[in-house]
Amino acid sequence: MMNTSTFKTGTHHLYVVTALLWVVLTISCNDRNVVDPQESAESRLSLQMRAANAETFAANTSLYMFNASDRFWEKKLNVTQEGNKLSTDVAIGTWNIVLLTCDKEEYIRQNITLPSPLSPMGSAIMWQTPVTTDGLFLSQTPSELRYGLLRDVVIKQDEVTEKSTLLYRNVAKVQVILKHYEGFDPVTDDNKAMAYAELLDVPTSLAWTGKLYPNGDSPAVSDKPIRENFEFDGAGKADTLNFIVPAHRGDDAFITNEEGILVQNPAAVDTTEHKLKLRVSMPSGGKEYFGKSANGIEIPIVPKINSIMQVNVTFHGKTSLDIKIGVKPWEDWIIQEEEFQ
Repeated sequence: MMNTSTFKTGTHHLYVVTALLWVVLTISCNDRNVVDPQESAESRLSLQMRAANAETFAANTSLYMFNASDRFWEKKLNVTQEGNKLSTDVAIGTWNIVLLTCDKEEYIRQNITLPSPLSPMGSAIMWQTPVTTDGLFLSQTPSELRYGLLRDVVIKQDEVTEKSTLLYRNVAKVQVILKHYEGFDPVTDDNKAMAYAELLDVPTSLAWTGKLYPNGDSPAVSDKPIRENFEFDGAGKADTLNFIVPAHRGDDAFITNEEGILVQNPAAVDTTEHKLKLRVSMPSGGKEYFGKSANGIEIPIVPKINSIMQVNVTFHGKTSLDIKIGVKPWEDWIIQEEEFQ
């Protein structure tokens, strides 16, 4: 059950799904004539964010304008921020607007690829995960890479239009939990670099639709793994490893519930069929030992947008390596009971 909170704007009641980014869109138009977007007069567009760290997300949010045919028009450069509110001028017409944000601005600045003029939304790369500085591994995708799409926003003359959307994470978290291991060398400072897990065949790219690029079932994948090393406490228990990967935003990934709130669709069918692989290493005889995971064990469940997949690993030396999979929503809700007049 999702926690929700309520705020008021005039006589309207809007509901906030907490800990996600709720964006209230207000567009006020001037009295100029309505023309095609390329020749249009401009009107004011205002965005208000309600979430934990809303001002940080607002400061890092970029707006990308696509026309009614889903062709790229421009990135809005004249966006001003006041607290958790963004404002800019938008041409009168019909627009599909992509909102993109992260808790760290450099991720947006460095890894977002601006489409060529009039590029179709679905065939242009938006996000591409870079490799590490040494070139040996794929980097982690930022956990707070959030995406929203406002479709068919009609800017009319002499009217104020209000729209709302939620910015969900366009990534999935894969947790690797070493539940039990035996039959290996004791892990020391000298050999701890041999104790790690890797994800293989990881998708690298997202299109401007939020889908995996070039498509969900056959995405562009990295020829380099993502690697994370295990850390062990005094009792020999390994910490949980967290991997963040781009995730496919299908056309049915989100639905509107009875309260009018956009929520994840548990019955979504437009999901990727591409499966990740897992490789686990522990020190044995002074060398890395992978068991049957040397070429990667296929993880039978695919990662889904804004979800956590837990991979529980049992590794018995040279006899067996077994995995069990669990999936849960990425629910880090913040209780919020504010009312805005």
